[in-house]
Amino acid sequence: MKKYILILAAAAVTGGVSAQKNKVVSAYNYDKAFQRSGKCKELVSGVEAINMAIENDQTKSWAKTWYYRGNLYFNMIASKDPECKKIDADALDKCTDSYLKALVLNFDDPELKKLDLEKEDGSDLMRFFGALQERPKMDDETYTATIMGRKLPGLAGEYANQGITKFSNKDYKGAQEDFGKSMMLSQMTGRLDTMLMYNTALASEYAGDYETAKQVYDGLIMMKYNVDGAGPDLYKSMFKIYKKEEDNVKAAEYIAKGRKAYPDDNSLLVLELEGFLQSGNNDEALANLNTGITNDPSNAVLYFARGTVYENLKDKYELLWDIPSNDGYLQLCAIMQKFVDQTISANTNYDPSRYEGNKVPMKLLLKDLLTTYKLGVKTLYYHNTRDGASDTSALDAKASEPMPRQEEVVVEEDDDCAGGACKI
Repeated sequence: MKKYILILAAAAVTGGVSAQKNKVVSAYNYDKAFQRSGKCKELVSGVEAINMAIENDQTKSWAKTWYYRGNLYFNMIASKDPECKKIDADALDKCTDSYLKALVLNFDDPELKKLDLEKEDGSDLMRFFGALQERPKMDDETYTATIMGRKLPGLAGEYANQGITKFSNKDYKGAQEDFGKSMMLSQMTGRLDTMLMYNTALASEYAGDYETAKQVYDGLIMMKYNVDGAGPDLYKSMFKIYKKEEDNVKAAEYIAKGRKAYPDDNSLLVLELEGFLQSGNNDEALANLNTGITNDPSNAVLYFARGTVYENLKDKYELLWDIPSNDGYLQLCAIMQKFVDQTISANTNYDPSRYEGNKVPMKLLLKDLLTTYKLGVKTLYYHNTRDGASDTSALDAKASEPMPRQEEVVVEEDDDCAGGACKI
């Protein structure tokens, strides 16, 4: 009796395995039927059959089970029929998961069958590539060739498109995950898609994952990525990230690198300028602005910024009337006329209040005139005399007064040159 019971139990097990094997075959047939008819119900039946097979301890270890499952979901994704696409909202993830399982289970080596290709540190993925180079024994080499050659590139594109949609909807974390999956699948097919890398970095930045963003941006900088002129944006993004992390040294470092790589980019120049102004480095700021104005002479923002810098520097320059004599000034004019511009205007300047009776001595006037001839100054235009008026600028005066409720109407004198009539 015991013998018969054991025989019946074995038969039951065999029958169960056979039944699940039939489910795998059925799934394959439903997939082929869909390819012939395009009817969504074939995919539904195929998925039902294959999902029963992956619940069985034996058939779930077969590469073909997961390969057929991947094909069903792949056709669901690729179908032009909207009803087929609606069968399973997670079809893309299930398809990818199926193909990755099929790849590792297709190895004959039991240790390789345990690989997790989505492991975060990438160690199993690297081991997978290493194994492929050694041409290991497989259950069916066509599975691996088809998946890596035809299926994964399509899935990478789907994840990229899905990531763009999520980014547009401000789901930055979801976009980061999709771009990351797309990049991984592309790398598995032997492609390094730099645009995907950029999208991944951008989504990571917006999602607040600054460490990932910095790693990918640095990689792109090393590769001198500049698709559609995005090169300067890499440095600006690194600048913004380090600013948010309150690392001003690193922020300035990346802007300096960006200026070196893209010296004509005014957006980088403006950020560098911001740093100079914040640190009180007005001389460097002024040099930057002059470069920017040379590159973009119609940019009003740069002129305004330069005016701000000059305003900051106003107390660092000597006033005309504080200069003790004209000697040094005349020497400088002589040098400039000789080597720079011989028509440059040279003038003499006098403050009567410095002299007895508020009168400039004639001897001094003659001395300066003879000095001018001696130095070879070619042009001496004006004799400027201080009139005793305050040196406080109009801007300073206005700033210290309360603003009127209504602006004054200033009536200007007639100018015969108004409208450019006197222009040559």
